[in-house]
Amino acid sequence: MAEYWGVKVEDIFNSMKERFRPEGAKGVDAVFGYDIQGEGKWKLTVKNDGMTLEKTDDLSGCVATMKADGETFVGVNTGKVDAANAFMGGKVKVDGDMGAFGKTGKLFRKYVIGPKAMSTKDYLKDMFATMIPRFKAEASDGVDASFAFDLGGPEGGKWTVFVKDKKCTITETIEGKPTVTLEFSDAKDYVDFILGKIDAQSLMASGKAGAKGDINMMATKWPVLFEKYKDPNAGAVPEQELLVLKRTISVNQRFATGPVMGKFLKGLKDKKIIANKCPQCGRLQLPPREVCAECRVRVTEYVEVGPKGEVRYMDTVYYAMPDPLTGVARETPYGSINILLDGCKGNETLPHFIRRDQIEKIQMGWDDKKGTRVRPVWEENRIGDIWDIKYFEIDE
Repeated sequence: MAEYWGVKVEDIFNSMKERFRPEGAKGVDAVFGYDIQGEGKWKLTVKNDGMTLEKTDDLSGCVATMKADGETFVGVNTGKVDAANAFMGGKVKVDGDMGAFGKTGKLFRKYVIGPKAMSTKDYLKDMFATMIPRFKAEASDGVDASFAFDLGGPEGGKWTVFVKDKKCTITETIEGKPTVTLEFSDAKDYVDFILGKIDAQSLMASGKAGAKGDINMMATKWPVLFEKYKDPNAGAVPEQELLVLKRTISVNQRFATGPVMGKFLKGLKDKKIIANKCPQCGRLQLPPREVCAECRVRVTEYVEVGPKGEVRYMDTVYYAMPDPLTGVARETPYGSINILLDGCKGNETLPHFIRRDQIEKIQMGWDDKKGTRVRPVWEENRIGDIWDIKYFEIDE
């Protein structure tokens, strides 16, 4: 019996009992047939949330029968072949009640190709066999180079990959004078390197790998010219049911902000916005920080600024990401603004939000152009955090 992508038709049928989903069979009472060309015929009976399967030459009494060749059948079940394209292209046909047969899609979990042990030689064969399909011709404009691979060990070999005129060709020898040659004393190390199990620096430092020629060509051009190799065995694990519990996470902890930020937050309780002033350059920092970001000296002088100012920048947000602390998304659209408070200069702006019904009225300011004047709207009961300011509104 032939294999397709390492799977036999019988593997699909033999796994049906294990993959059967009783919850998907509720209300289904029918017999389905499978006629796989050159492979055999199977009859599936589904009743009372259970199933039986038999290989038989008699498909009479089936409400619907699928007909396909072995390669297409395995491809559809493993995801290698698109089911819709297979039906539209006539590769898969259903005799009988098509609607009834459609219910079989809910009866089974997807067939997953299990991992198969691959030798170094198997990997090398697959890596170089997929080289041309992974080649990106659109990225090779103007490239005329040859990449040689000299892989030692009992399972190794020699290859040359040629890239010219937006085409890729491969030979199983090293020909001419390659642009760059990769040498590995053991081919297994090369396979592990490609699979990400070991880094190139370690191999070169230990003398197990080396390169000759234009190394820069391999380092900069190769990743652009070829799609990354995908391990055929990667992700080959049984499909599992995904359970989701949606809830907002609330951690019963408090974190100290430190004395400098603490002074700023404490000031908000008294409707004061506090910055600190660098003793060397005189710039204000808002919110205050312990050290001047430019002079790198400690800043200990505090200055009250604002609370009014002008809008220097605004983003109108139409899609809000969930708040990382609460998981709640802000109502959209909203205006995220940066306010240059009275007393501040340059880029020491305070980020906050504008009143939602005034978004369209805001004028941003830059250089000599003045932005819209705004003022804070305070919460009645303030607790010492940034949300003691509900939002800013136009100062009319």
